[in-house]
Amino acid sequence: MDTKRLTYFCTIVEQGQISRAARLLNMSQPPLSQRLKELEDELGVQLIIREGHAWQVTESGQLLYERARQVLDQLGDLPSEVKNVADGLSGTIRIGTSSVCASTFLKVLPSLHRRYPRLKFSLLISDSSDLANHVDSRELDFAILLLPVPEEGYTVRLLPTGNLVVVLPPSLEPEGMPERVGVEHLAGIPLLCMRRWTGGGTYEYLLKAFQEKKIRPNILLDCPDVRTLLGCLLRGLEAAAIIPASEIPSTLGGRFSIHPLDLPGMSLHPALIHRTDRYLSQAARDVIETIVAG
Repeated sequence: MDTKRLTYFCTIVEQGQISRAARLLNMSQPPLSQRLKELEDELGVQLIIREGHAWQVTESGQLLYERARQVLDQLGDLPSEVKNVADGLSGTIRIGTSSVCASTFLKVLPSLHRRYPRLKFSLLISDSSDLANHVDSRELDFAILLLPVPEEGYTVRLLPTGNLVVVLPPSLEPEGMPERVGVEHLAGIPLLCMRRWTGGGTYEYLLKAFQEKKIRPNILLDCPDVRTLLGCLLRGLEAAAIIPASEIPSTLGGRFSIHPLDLPGMSLHPALIHRTDRYLSQAARDVIETIVAG
């Protein structure tokens, strides 16, 4: 089977249109349509239904796409894999992480660099739902994000759970505030909260806790980026930020009070995900195992 035809076929499926795939491949549409027909003739099955304006990948076509994509990924990584055998692991690992989970990768980066000095990393920090899309499109080798995550077609590796803390300037700390605070201690205080763009998560759980106490929270800002929330405090905003304990930077020093948030049953569940049908290089597999081992 001609790998060039497989590349053409995968591009057609990914672009959802032969004309669009032809433009991306820098070729005219008729030759590309002919290559698709040759592939269908070779396999003896219809891969894409093309009737008028109707366009749909058949079940056989979907199976071929998934297998072909894996084979092409393997072939693309083959030169670097061979080179790695001779001179140690090298290449670039493309990683995505939500800001809530950034420390999960950053804490193992020094040891990874010592073990694999030729290995390079490209890191994308984004919202969890956005990261899942990048993994799905194979722009990222894997991503670290909070549950819930898509499960169909993914391998999901659970990571150690974490907890939330409340960070606030001393001027906002009520007299007699306990070490561990509940939502009742935050009534009236302007709040900076994490919130993933789509898919639920800790924000909804927090709102439910306020509702159960019959307290209307004063949420000043919600954002998926922990650094933005902390940046607001460092710029003098009189508010309290609710963020993961793992993401507290040492630069905060003694400028703020930090209290564990007491919410029964509430914890953060990070996970590492990658496409099950995606071939991962030996370097990527080693990095994943290092992160999972902590």
